[in-house]
Amino acid sequence: MRDRPASIRVVIPSVALVALLALALLGLSGCQELSARSSVQEGNAAYASQDYLKAVKHYEDAIRESPNLEVAYHNLGITYSRMFSAGLETPENKAIAAKATEHLARWLEKHPDDLKIRKLLTGLWIDSGDYGKALAYWTKEHEASPRARDIIQLIAGIHLKSGDWRTALVWYQKDVDVAAPGPDKVSAYQSIANLTFGRLFSSREKVFGVERTEIAEIGLEAAGAALAIDPNNLPLTSISAGLWNNRATAQGPCWAASIDRAEAQIFEQRARVLREEAKKNQPPPPAETGKAPAEPEPAKSGS
Repeated sequence: MRDRPASIRVVIPSVALVALLALALLGLSGCQELSARSSVQEGNAAYASQDYLKAVKHYEDAIRESPNLEVAYHNLGITYSRMFSAGLETPENKAIAAKATEHLARWLEKHPDDLKIRKLLTGLWIDSGDYGKALAYWTKEHEASPRARDIIQLIAGIHLKSGDWRTALVWYQKDVDVAAPGPDKVSAYQSIANLTFGRLFSSREKVFGVERTEIAEIGLEAAGAALAIDPNNLPLTSISAGLWNNRATAQGPCWAASIDRAEAQIFEQRARVLREEAKKNQPPPPAETGKAPAEPEPAKSGS
């Protein structure tokens, strides 16, 4: 075996030296986190003054100082959400929305039960037209809780907002399938009736003939199933009248249109009777509290 050259030494750190280095690193990390939390506090003060640009700078400083400080992502996402303007189609506004959703999603990964942030994040995705991310997130939630009606209804609503009303219809039918018998089943059917009526009403000059008849029949079938459960449901009775009238317009000037209008008149008369009965039995309106629902706010640095 050849001798090791004298100029080369293998240095083995002592246990004490390793411990000392670990303590030094720990101290440095602790100082960085304290500095980051101080930056969060400064950001919170700027946010309270509605100086959102200054708040953003402080929160971003906090993240650079302590990349695992979750509260900084939470507060930064909320601040960007306040800077976002729904309906403003500019690259700058879309970039703000992207930053807001990025940081809020980071927070939600560690805090999946934060309902306020889930609602805020979903609203941002929809308002910025990023339906794909909204659907990806909530489809995953649906797979985890396939019978959760609120998730099913939300997915249907996102599809509807995106303009894909037929896929929305599929999801509303899923809601019917999982809804419990009674009022829940009625409300699920009513969602389908509302969708079809809205589609026909908003597309009076675009949807004709066979397609108009098809949409009306889908709505009438759902409304009929709901009225079989709750015959005195005024909204569904009124919608049924509207659907029959819309179906009549698809028939053109022929005997079939007259039959559809006659059906509509039956439901219109029934709706008038139910409306009068509802007026007689209507309780006095509850007193208003004047309090608006709370919106998410930046969390304190100690969170």
